[in-house]
Amino acid sequence: MACCSFRNPASSTVCCAGGGCDKTCVEVKKVFDACVQQRNVTASLTVDFGQGTPVNVVSVTSSGDATVSDLTITPIVGCPGSRVSFTVTAPVTVEATDQSGTTVTGTSSISFEQDLVMRVPQEGLISPEVERTGILNGLQNTLSGNVVTTNACVTIITKVVADVLLVVPSYGYLALCPAQEYTQEACGTAFSAPIFPR
Repeated sequence: MACCSFRNPASSTVCCAGGGCDKTCVEVKKVFDACVQQRNVTASLTVDFGQGTPVNVVSVTSSGDATVSDLTITPIVGCPGSRVSFTVTAPVTVEATDQSGTTVTGTSSISFEQDLVMRVPQEGLISPEVERTGILNGLQNTLSGNVVTTNACVTIITKVVADVLLVVPSYGYLALCPAQEYTQEACGTAFSAPIFPR
């Protein structure tokens, strides 16, 4: 096994002495640093509603992966962290109704400038990546044509990650429990109760 090679300076701590324990090499995405930002913003979004003609906004939401552009990582002298600046763009879904009350769904996006201090490893052949998740919830929304103005609560989660190989203690394979099928038996609850009082 590669981890037990004499070329690995950590082999004495990685390998099991005399096979007395079980360790497993796993490929994972290691998080070196992470942070969260929450802010209240007012933004005007140009929304693509397709063929629909909405008259009332029901919700403005965004949840999931956002894209990063213009990423710059600058080590800070005398500090273990680095300056991480980028633009994060999150997809936005707008749900509205037309004059007949039919739901009309539109799409847009919103961008934020980020300028953070984070721990970014500088050594190694595999470069770390910056991942982000954007969550938006519009609370007060107005509509003018295809432009939605929203007062939104925004949460942005930023992570510095890299794909690595780690050796971890292993306790064997997972023992899977039998699946429990859903039933609509009327007496299911009654039959599961004890017959005699406790």
